[in-house]
Amino acid sequence: MTSTAPHLREDLLTPRFYTTEIEKAAKTDLRVQGAVFEAMLNEMEADYNRHHFDRKVPLDRLRGLNCEEKDAYESYLVRSCVSEFSGFLLFKELSRQLQKAGRLDLSRLFNLMARDEARHAGFLNRALVAEGIEIDLPALSVKRPVTWFPLSWVLYSVYLSEKIGYWRYILIDRHLKAHPENAFAPLFDFFEPWCQDENRHGDIFNMLLRCWPGLRQGLRGRLLSRIFLWSVFLTHSLTVCERGNFYKLLGMDPSGFDEEVMRNTNRTARRAFPVVFDLEGRAYFELRDQLVEVFRAIKSSAEEPASPARLLKSLGLKARFAGLLLRQFSQPMVPSSGAIA
Repeated sequence: MTSTAPHLREDLLTPRFYTTEIEKAAKTDLRVQGAVFEAMLNEMEADYNRHHFDRKVPLDRLRGLNCEEKDAYESYLVRSCVSEFSGFLLFKELSRQLQKAGRLDLSRLFNLMARDEARHAGFLNRALVAEGIEIDLPALSVKRPVTWFPLSWVLYSVYLSEKIGYWRYILIDRHLKAHPENAFAPLFDFFEPWCQDENRHGDIFNMLLRCWPGLRQGLRGRLLSRIFLWSVFLTHSLTVCERGNFYKLLGMDPSGFDEEVMRNTNRTARRAFPVVFDLEGRAYFELRDQLVEVFRAIKSSAEEPASPARLLKSLGLKARFAGLLLRQFSQPMVPSSGAIA
């Protein structure tokens, strides 16, 4: 068993492990959203997906893949597994610390979300074992650094990561139901209940955001909305770029998939954020295309033999990348049309 995950390079797109302001989280005033909180807690307690995740189902691939295809599938599994395990660790630690702080209500809610994340990570890990890859996730979590985020950042970023995860899973599920010949692994059969969990978690974080009204109001709310929508969309675009072969293996166009995920997530975010990006036109996605192109060129340049010419080329590419980042970050946003209650 390995403690370092194959296919998992240390770069900006690598899934991280997080912690946050526990004392501040313990001060969350649930009275603002009391009825919503009780309804969500009851829904989580009911665990509607309990019987949808059959742990006895074999997850071996149904057909052979060539080396490039196998690498794309395994890379997707590894990164997704580590990402789900990261969510489990965050929620479990929040649950443990909130229990110590006497917030048994919040502690229970986070413990139930940790249950879902552990279930997802477990299925991905089983699929990896079927590929002959074993990852010691607890050992990996000890070796990787933990990133500290303010509570506001966690609420915004986790809300978006859950909602964008929902759209990723449901769009893949819909595509494979329409094209079953591309469903080469039983793991994909679980994407529908999986996306239900992601959607439910996103709704919970929307409720938690509403318990902190100041986080969504005025300049602060608009700035946080811009920062996290942009950063999550950028990460998604570059990750899909890296995993392009995986989506092609499913019979999907990576660029089209990325665009559809962003459009739907942006629309969904209207329910939680005061402003969202204006994605009706093509400007944002044209910048996305340029960013992906330069990103690929930077990666390609890094593999060339070291020389003054390579250094100058690399600096030029990075300067262009930075300029494109600024232009995309500055794209117009539109109000959420009274969706913020």
